Amino acid sequence: MNHSSFPVVFRRQLRFWTFHCFFNALPSLVIALGFLRLWKSPGAVAAMTAAIVTFILLYAAVTSLRGPLSEEEHVLSRALKLGTKIRGWISGISVLLILSGKGILLAPDIWCGMLAINLLNRAASFAGVNNSGVFQPEPAQDIEGFLRIYTTTMTQGFILSFLLLMISFFSILFLQARDRKKFLALTDSR
Repeated sequence: MNHSSFPVVFRRQLRFWTFHCFFNALPSLVIALGFLRLWKSPGAVAAMTAAIVTFILLYAAVTSLRGPLSEEEHVLSRALKLGTKIRGWISGISVLLILSGKGILLAPDIWCGMLAINLLNRAASFAGVNNSGVFQPEPAQDIEGFLRIYTTTMTQGFILSFLLLMISFFSILFLQARDRKKFLALTDSR
């Protein structure tokens, strides 16, 4: 098993995850920038972009480390790639539904965003912050606003990543069944 060096694999993974993360962030960006009108706030746009770049770097690094995720033929790597394709289709359909004005509630991103805001508000309340609704989708005018939107975007990204991992898990089952069927067909033909 010949494993390429980390920098070589990282560059390849960086290209893949840059496309994947930005494409899959489109539904959330359309909701935040369009419906919540955060496009008026350069700080909010910068915070969301910084969070997306953080996920790109995290995914690229994790999938570049020596192990099953960096080996293209390993079932875990293949399942993650299949999961990203499925998530890409969901994102593309979500954007179309959101832009049509009739399907915003069908987009997983809206639910994950609301869950992220709710979780962060509960955590702030639990931490003793008396200001209810600390994490609200409003423009970021200062560093506190930037950090609030960055944290919300990161939390939503982790929730969406969990969904990606669930899709990838079910992809493993599909890939293993398909590989088993190919193997059995190959052994039967001998």
